[in-house]
Amino acid sequence: ILPLHKRPGWRILTPGRSAMKCPACRVPMYVAEYQQIELDLCGRCDGVWFDGGELALLLGDEPPLAATEAAPDEATRTCPLCDKPMAKVNIGPGRRVVVDQCPQRCGLWFDGPELAELTTDLETAGWCLSAKVRGFLREMFPAKGGK
Repeated sequence: ILPLHKRPGWRILTPGRSAMKCPACRVPMYVAEYQQIELDLCGRCDGVWFDGGELALLLGDEPPLAATEAAPDEATRTCPLCDKPMAKVNIGPGRRVVVDQCPQRCGLWFDGPELAELTTDLETAGWCLSAKVRGFLREMFPAKGGK
């Protein structure tokens, strides 16, 4: 699997100079653009940060993704914007995807495979994602055995 920033269609805006550090591995992230959507990405772990509201904007008119508290065996991470400890939450219609959510609503952190898991969960639940959104989500984090 090619790193996100080396895949076709990605444009690097700030390679390794982002003020934000990855919540998972603490290295500087970079800002990249894909189909006119800017995201903060970690080149080491392939995690992605969605600023507050960005995921909702991407999904458009679909019902909002409500989050419920989760209790996984993962270390607590801090928000790359406000440094507050983030909560582990289940998102998606099936509540099967665990992500990190800032308590100040700065945004959401997705570890490598979690965006692909969310895409699968949305499609399983019958969400009618546009071809552009579906392609974007699949390109970001292909399912195992993908690109």
